[in-house]
Amino acid sequence: MTKKIIIAIVLVVLIVIGTIFFVNRNNINLPIPQLTGELTVPEYVSVFLSSSVENNKRMPVLVLSAVAGGGCDSASDLETQKSLSGDTLVIDIKGYKFKKGTGKICPLLIVESQAKITVDLDWLKQNGDKEIIFKLSGQNNRYKISYNNYQVALSEIQATNVITDRPLYNPSETSTALRMTLYPIDVAVMYLEGSVLSKKDYRPAMRDFARSKGFTPAEEIYSGLEQNEKTQFYVVLKNRSMPEQNRSEWLGELPGEGLGVYLKLP
Repeated sequence: MTKKIIIAIVLVVLIVIGTIFFVNRNNINLPIPQLTGELTVPEYVSVFLSSSVENNKRMPVLVLSAVAGGGCDSASDLETQKSLSGDTLVIDIKGYKFKKGTGKICPLLIVESQAKITVDLDWLKQNGDKEIIFKLSGQNNRYKISYNNYQVALSEIQATNVITDRPLYNPSETSTALRMTLYPIDVAVMYLEGSVLSKKDYRPAMRDFARSKGFTPAEEIYSGLEQNEKTQFYVVLKNRSMPEQNRSEWLGELPGEGLGVYLKLP
């Protein structure tokens, strides 16, 4: 009986450790062994949109992700080759280097191989329909990418093994069009916490609150930056440091509402 209890405890501990690793896998810097040998070509690759700040400009980023093992396995980043010709960006996905794990006890997690590819915003803003071709295992996956009023959209034209889906999940039968707001680098988001009424529009009150804090409504500087959320308000910070990544700052209570107002990066 005691032995069964010990085994059960060990299994629970492994599951907890695996869950912690999976949730925080992007924030954990584990030593990666030297990987050599031939490249492993994934069967499927997921693509989704992100952004990064380069030369004081926010740029769209294509994040490619492939399942590359689990537990004690190790995988390198996805190796890719990018070329640009007119209105077409070609991304050739070569694969990743892989090493099978040899540990007897391994965390319950999925190992992924990723690549991040920055898209030239100046190219994207030029006239003409822009297309991205992802090459994988001899197949061409064609996508349309567009930019309009700070909105970046990526939609499938014809795709087989590079799909717009959440990373680490099985590909769906129908790819999902991806959209992302490319916020200017000096824009932050005010949002509410508390007993928020879903149908109430808090933006007028939040606009007054923002002015009282010395913030400038983003709509006054960046025409076309849409804001549809009724419980959020975009502001421009000129003489104040931006919030830290993945952290919120408390600003006070929204007058007359009893709701907390917080500031975060978009």
